[in-house]
Amino acid sequence: MDITTFGKNITSSTQLKPNEMQMTPNIEVTSLIKPILDGFKAINNEWDSFFEIGLTDYLHSQTDKYYFTNTFLHRSEKVRFGNIYYPIKATYKNLTTNFEKLDDLFAEYNNITIVGSAGSGKTTLIKHIFLQTIKDSKRIPILIELRNLNDFKGDLEKLITEKILKSKVKPSDGIFKRTLESGDFLFLLDGYDEIFSDKKQEINRQIELFVDSYSKNKFLITTRPGSGIESFPRFYDFKVCPLDDDDVIGFISKIVDEGERKDRIKKIVLDPKNKNYYEFLRNPLLLSMFIMAFENHPEIPKRKSAFYRNVYDTLYSRHDGVTKNSFPREKMTGLQRDDFEGILAIFSYLTLIEGQYSFTNEYLTDILDKVKSSSDYDYNTESLIYDLRTSISILILDGFEYFFPHRSIQEYFTALFINKLPTDKKHKAYQNLSKVLEESSTDYSFNFWSLCFEMDETIFISNFLIPQLKKIHKPLEDKKGEELVVSYFKIINPTLWKRDYDKKGEKTLRILRHANFQNAILDFCEIYDYSDIWFFPEKNNCEKGFVKLYDKQVKEIKGDVKRPPTLVKNKEMLNFLLENGIDKVVEEIRSKIDKKIMNWDMTIKKKKSNIDDLLSRE
Repeated sequence: MDITTFGKNITSSTQLKPNEMQMTPNIEVTSLIKPILDGFKAINNEWDSFFEIGLTDYLHSQTDKYYFTNTFLHRSEKVRFGNIYYPIKATYKNLTTNFEKLDDLFAEYNNITIVGSAGSGKTTLIKHIFLQTIKDSKRIPILIELRNLNDFKGDLEKLITEKILKSKVKPSDGIFKRTLESGDFLFLLDGYDEIFSDKKQEINRQIELFVDSYSKNKFLITTRPGSGIESFPRFYDFKVCPLDDDDVIGFISKIVDEGERKDRIKKIVLDPKNKNYYEFLRNPLLLSMFIMAFENHPEIPKRKSAFYRNVYDTLYSRHDGVTKNSFPREKMTGLQRDDFEGILAIFSYLTLIEGQYSFTNEYLTDILDKVKSSSDYDYNTESLIYDLRTSISILILDGFEYFFPHRSIQEYFTALFINKLPTDKKHKAYQNLSKVLEESSTDYSFNFWSLCFEMDETIFISNFLIPQLKKIHKPLEDKKGEELVVSYFKIINPTLWKRDYDKKGEKTLRILRHANFQNAILDFCEIYDYSDIWFFPEKNNCEKGFVKLYDKQVKEIKGDVKRPPTLVKNKEMLNFLLENGIDKVVEEIRSKIDKKIMNWDMTIKKKKSNIDDLLSRE
């Protein structure tokens, strides 16, 4: 896509001219970080040394990366973050914040998790928090992408050290640790949901140890829902808010610069006839997609998958515009629209089942060579990479790695790949993905599942959801009392979580389930509300006795680390819960799983019967 042409329709005021880009890193970014550098260097010689051997370079490069940024609407050319940022809000209990007054927020909540679905604005929000922290000049922000720990030969502290100091001479361990212990850092740990399941327990331990060791600092973790982030003690879970009516209009006003086009988009969005589809636009990513595709597709799609299809159509057709000499532009590969779509579908499936969301040039080349060898597509791989990055702008090069503009686009093309498979092959594809998700994923890709459900409902239910529900239901069949509860607990893998919820210090005890594949299936199928288990001690008026029993068992645990008691093999805890009727709650859950399977079976049979009836008519 020609971003300079597209920019006239989006927001010309945000784009940077070439000579402007050359001067701004030395003026705007340097001016922005100067107060924080001067302030901390003046504290003592240790701080001055720390800045000299790496921290200054880190802050400069990271600030430059976020201050001048790419967005979904500005993929080919960087824009000033402040010119395109619309405040994202999040809630915890009765508090709603837009993360502007960070001092006040972190004074009340030292450690925060930000939980948001695909496209809800987590990445944008974390950029804002980083830059706002730089502007405030009271803390030093350090951003770590947690997915880097999956293959990292070392712990979180070593990764942070290398991130800041790179290959420069390191200070002594004493100086480095004293600096970290000062409490002057804000650690932004991004993408908890991208930690592999087989590494989860160890990385959780590293995070907990790091937070405990340097507890005077502030910590913030971002994640998709369903990742098990609730297991972290002392962290407060802030949930990203959907855009409300005013936000949608404000977002459009911020992003779209042209008056007439802006008015036309607002008119479509506010049209009462579109009210049923308005929920789609409460997600910043989907709203951005709608804005980008508006000229070609001015209607609000009824289905989420249509947003992605419209976006792909728009990216492809914009490049196919007519040049000044009235000759249509050509792709280097000479491939057509459907060819690119087919290649992207295969590529997305292969990379998703490998758990890869970013691609080095070597990896990208290798996978695209595999696509070519296993399909009828004929292309030069180097030319294809150029077309995907430049001609269509469906891949972004950031440093040494390629990315989709958003991970959900990769999920869309994967769902498209499965949708186009012969019916007898889809079962195998879903089996492969189930295995990968069980072994490596932590958020279990609710967005991906919803796309599969939408694009291929009957097959997805019969080949994926029902088999998974039957696996969960089978261990619960014909069981009662303790045997039933233990079987259920083995599925949800619960532990106990004690927390002070108010300033009075009143202790609460919750039955926490960790992220696993079975819990994700139960959540996605909306079979029951886990709060019946989560709040069981409180709802059944047995919380004080349960807390007393918990404290007694914690005191009996030997060793330095006081990990909370488990439930599956804990006779004393199980007997207490059974005495208060938890088996009745589990019986109701089993019944709901059974009813869901039966209802879906009946729905599928009815649809097949209707199709058979239709085909039998002459």
